Amino acid sequence: MHNRLQDLRFALRQFRKAPGFTITAVLTLALGIGALTTVATSTDAVLYNPWPHVAAPRELRFIDATVLGNEGYSVHYDQYRLVRDSGRSWKDATAFEMDSVDLANPGAQPQAIAAGVVSQNYFQFLGIAPQNGRFFDPAANDRAYGANDEVVLSDALWRARFNADPSIVGRTLSINRHAFTVIGIAPKEFSGTYGGIAQAAWFPFSSLHDLTSDAPPDPLLHYGLQVAVRLHPGVSDRAAAAEVHTLARAFAAQHPADNLSRWDLNLRDSAHFQRGLFGMIGELLPILFGASLLLMALVCINIASLLAQHAARHRREVAIRVALGARPVRIAVQVLTETALLALAGACAGWAVSIGMARALLTLLPNFGFPVAFNLHTDARILLFVTAVAVAVTLICGTHPVRQSLRASQNDALHQGGASVTGVSRNKFGRRIFLGLQLGMCFMVLICCGLLARTAYNVASRATGFDSANCLTAGIDLSRSGYDEQRGLAFQSALLDRLQASPGVASVTLTSHLPMGDYGSGNTQGISIPAYVPAKGEDMEVVTDSDGPAFFHNMGIALEQGRDFDTGDTASAPGVAIINQSMARRYWPKGAALGSSLILDKRSWRIVGIVRDYAYADPSNTDPTPLLFLPLAQHYQSYVIVALRSRTTAAAVTAQLRQAVASLDTSLPVENVSTLKETAGMRYQMARIPAELLSVYAISSVLVAMLGLYAVMAYSVIERQREFALRMALGSTRAAVFQLVLTGSSWTALIGLVTGGLGSIAAVRLLRSMLFGVAPFDPLSYGAAAVLLLLTVFLSGLAPARRAASIQPMQALRTE
Repeated sequence: MHNRLQDLRFALRQFRKAPGFTITAVLTLALGIGALTTVATSTDAVLYNPWPHVAAPRELRFIDATVLGNEGYSVHYDQYRLVRDSGRSWKDATAFEMDSVDLANPGAQPQAIAAGVVSQNYFQFLGIAPQNGRFFDPAANDRAYGANDEVVLSDALWRARFNADPSIVGRTLSINRHAFTVIGIAPKEFSGTYGGIAQAAWFPFSSLHDLTSDAPPDPLLHYGLQVAVRLHPGVSDRAAAAEVHTLARAFAAQHPADNLSRWDLNLRDSAHFQRGLFGMIGELLPILFGASLLLMALVCINIASLLAQHAARHRREVAIRVALGARPVRIAVQVLTETALLALAGACAGWAVSIGMARALLTLLPNFGFPVAFNLHTDARILLFVTAVAVAVTLICGTHPVRQSLRASQNDALHQGGASVTGVSRNKFGRRIFLGLQLGMCFMVLICCGLLARTAYNVASRATGFDSANCLTAGIDLSRSGYDEQRGLAFQSALLDRLQASPGVASVTLTSHLPMGDYGSGNTQGISIPAYVPAKGEDMEVVTDSDGPAFFHNMGIALEQGRDFDTGDTASAPGVAIINQSMARRYWPKGAALGSSLILDKRSWRIVGIVRDYAYADPSNTDPTPLLFLPLAQHYQSYVIVALRSRTTAAAVTAQLRQAVASLDTSLPVENVSTLKETAGMRYQMARIPAELLSVYAISSVLVAMLGLYAVMAYSVIERQREFALRMALGSTRAAVFQLVLTGSSWTALIGLVTGGLGSIAAVRLLRSMLFGVAPFDPLSYGAAAVLLLLTVFLSGLAPARRAASIQPMQALRTE
């Protein structure tokens, strides 16, 4: 114990004598350990423990549907029942969905909140206990509409809206202008299972009829659901997925009239859940994990180099201690103690860095108008992971300096003769290979970062086909406030008239879906075209939106032929429609779309306009999607988005919008107020996230590589100082010595370029699906990465080269 304490005190003294070395080593370790810990924290928050209070979260799997070859669609209730009742790979199943509801209570403004609509067994399935009150009765009938108009509040809503009043349990609240009884409060920090999006309350399926005024007799018949199952212990994902596909085929065979030939069910873990934000994070985790491993490898190499340089500077001291009787084991323990202290300090700093990086990761995510909920709390697994990394760093980085200290010649060290007169190190070539591999790792990360940066640029520079400037948007849901179709159409018409007459408003329209927006996108409906004979198995469903008068003019979407919707397209007028170019080319290849008709909902619609293709949902989507647009007055939608084009700025007409809505209905909340530029910006942000995250690792890798290269070259100069002194004594110039040192690093750079280029062949395979408008082996990305790597080598070698050139020959040779 005495020896260990003595080693600790000695190590601390050594660090105080070399603060530059200590700070550099600790910061280098903090970058590597912090990067790995951040990925571990994110993985834990998405895959291993995403929902606080949920029992055995790793057993949960999610089921979504494939419709017409596209994955990620919702599941209907009858399909959920088949999964729940017939599956053998899972213990139980539950279903849930997320929706917005209007909450109103006396003395407070109406508020739109994100709420979960769940099956009766939802909370029991998750193994959650209420902190107050009770949960829904799992034995109750999901289709007993109106029998259980109950609500469970989240802890966050309970505290923010009701001041954590325990007497709220048992009281009624006005939800969508209907009375709901509060029966319980969910535990603190539980916010639902919707992929990282926080829910403020939960309602049973049996309340669906009372949540909307225009609900059909059986709201669950076609209501889109997410399904979760809890796997039996020992059941693999492969076996469970195979059973899910089998059940899907059985359901399709039982319902031949539903045309389910291209329909299927898919099993997902939480990192690949198709709703919320977990899927987005899960897609990035393998890339970030690979980048962090490369960065950690760089860190270990650099720490070993720094320790080797540190040991070289104390070679005489070690030789004196050995000459005075110190055993080699004591020297080895002393060096490992120094390494362990550095690893411990780096682990603590890395833990702090990882907390900041994990939280910064959330700020990069797009804001979809819902609060985000990620479980980023300290976890025992992550603490063990950081400890294991610190121990591994100690063993890996401490091996080389220990061997170096033990193999040093006492006579050479005492005479400052660790290198020969010619300065050629025995392992010079091996060291150069080792450093070249380090630069190769850095080169791989730079290439991947360049490819993703080019992708983000290509997405951002692609024409969208609409004008997002000076346009304010906001959502209004009339069904939640009890409006039927007749009253809803009257409200929408009156709102348009009031806004059009408001000062500062250039134009205004309504729509069910904004360009590049998330709300209302992808709603498909089956059509038939009298003059078109579909091929065998061809689906006749197209994405269908409802729009107000002058929608395309207001959005800046160009009309190729025909006209825009106008105020004459009323409910009593003949049905009219507008299609995009892709739909016209698909169903009317000879160009006779304008004036033709199609059948939808057993009604004939005459095509009066054709608009250019534009970025409907995503600017990086190159697959031409047929789009059908119908007048809002003829194809009523209770949830609409108001789009106001301002004469000045979008923010200048916010007050006019709220005043116009309040003048028609004071209890109607205005939701998701934002600009069209912000709405479109969320899609661009999704394209930038991979590049932004990987750029953090790329910058860290470059910094670490520079530190490592500097340490190795500085160490080399120390070894070769007698060689440089002898060269200058024999007539060599300082410029020649300066060039000699830099030229030596060029071979290292060449090895880095070759090894990194070969390694990138495998690395870019992970990125192939994320690239847009750029080839996996893009010359510009490779060239820019190579230039940056060479610049890194040059800058790292400047200081050691200047030090070598400033050696005084007589002083260096006199040390013998």
